[in-house]
Formats: sequence, structure tokens, C-alpha cells
Amino acid sequence: MRGEMRREALLQYLRVREHATVDELVEQMRVSKMTVHRDLDRLAEQRLVRKIRGGATLATSIVFEGDYAYREQQNRLEKAALAQRMAEMVEPGMAIVLDDSSTAASIIPFLGHKRPLTVITNGLKVIESFRRADEITLICLGGRYDPVAQAFFGLVCEAAVARLRADLAIFSTSAVRGTSAYLHDPDIIRAKLAMKLAAERSVIAFDRSKVGRSALNLFAPLREFDSVLVTEGLSPETDQALRRDGVRLELVATGAGH
Repeated sequence: MRGEMRREALLQYLRVREHATVDELVEQMRVSKMTVHRDLDRLAEQRLVRKIRGGATLATSIVFEGDYAYREQQNRLEKAALAQRMAEMVEPGMAIVLDDSSTAASIIPFLGHKRPLTVITNGLKVIESFRRADEITLICLGGRYDPVAQAFFGLVCEAAVARLRADLAIFSTSAVRGTSAYLHDPDIIRAKLAMKLAAERSVIAFDRSKVGRSALNLFAPLREFDSVLVTEGLSPETDQALRRDGVRLELVATGAGH
């Protein structure tokens, strides 16, 4: 097994168990202790795992936002409901921005009947999905590629989007505290803010599990978005606080009894 595939398999094992000993990983991966240590060092450099004495543990606070493969597997039913509602805001002929989030990428299956479209993105999943699509003009925002987030960031990305105009930008966030959205990585925030400035309208969508989570850096107050989509199940206190702050809140049913 190649190193990248092996490390992904190791990470997937930790996603299920959250922590494991080196001996356990040696048996699971069928490689030497030296190889396991090298793989753990590499994943620790990417802030995906935290090495501990005799093993490793999943760096969940970072993985939650950083690792696209991890995020893509979370709350799929909620993301599908949000995506269906987001797609209703898209009309044929529009130029739309999709950020690097797995929530924004979940709209991909719902855009088939919305063509022709111009899609602007820094997310690899969106690029791969639309690179050969008929009636989709795909504009890829370059920059520094982050293999963990599977997206492009940095000055090149921000400068590229600053030269564009879009009808609608679609975002998500990893944490909502009070009435604002937060993220850990300032590079991701700068890219999202540049995308937001390039669009006539913006929508942010997230499932209710993001509410109450913590992240280091402010992305934006929720009232600054034209529409805020959240899956049903917010507490009455949270719902009222958001609406009092001027948040244009829309609760989205998932069909799962929320």
C-alpha cells in the first residue's frame, strides 16, 4: 500500500476508534513499527493526529474542520436537506460561488437541471465533479493547495476571486457561537471573505450540530448573510437570539423527525 493510501487507512481507523497504540496500528496496517511512526509523524505535521506515549489519538478539534474526508462523512442527511434548499436559490444562467466546505459541495447532485451555470470554486471536490460537465463554465480559484482540506487558499486564490462577480455565494462554517460563525484557520476565512465580497448575495448553511461549537477565529456575524439555513432542532433560546440579532434564519427540515 502506498504511503498516502496507508495514512488515509490509518486515519480512517482512528476516526472509528479515536485512539490506538502503535502495536495495534502495526497489526492493523501490517507494516513495521518504524513505518507506523513515520506515518504518525506525517499526520501529526498535518494536525490530524496527536502522538501520545505508545500511540496516537485523533485530533478531533482540528479534524472536524480541516480534514475534508472526515467532514464529508458527517451528517449526510442534514447536508442533503440543506443542499436541496440551497439549490432552490439557483437559477439557470447564474454565476455561483461554492466554498471549500463539504456542505457547499453537497449541492452538486441538485444542480443538474439548473444549467447553464458558471461555477466558481476553490474546492477540489467541486472541480472534479464539474470539470467535464456540459453547460457548466467552471472557474477554478488557484493558490496554495491544502491536501487536508482538499482546497486552494492564499493570496493567489483571494486575488483571483477579487476580479470576479457572482450572483450567489454559498458557504458553511465549522462553529457557531452566539450569533456569529467561526473557523480555526485564518487562510480559510480570508478566502471565504473574498468570495463573499465578489457575490451579490450570500447564503450560509450548516446543520444544528455546529451551534455551540467553538473555533478560534471569527468568520462573520450571521446577520451579514442574505440567508442563513440551519437544520431544525435549535433551542427556542438560540432561535430567538439569532432572530433578535437580525439574522435571516430559515429552518430546514431533514425528514428525520427533527
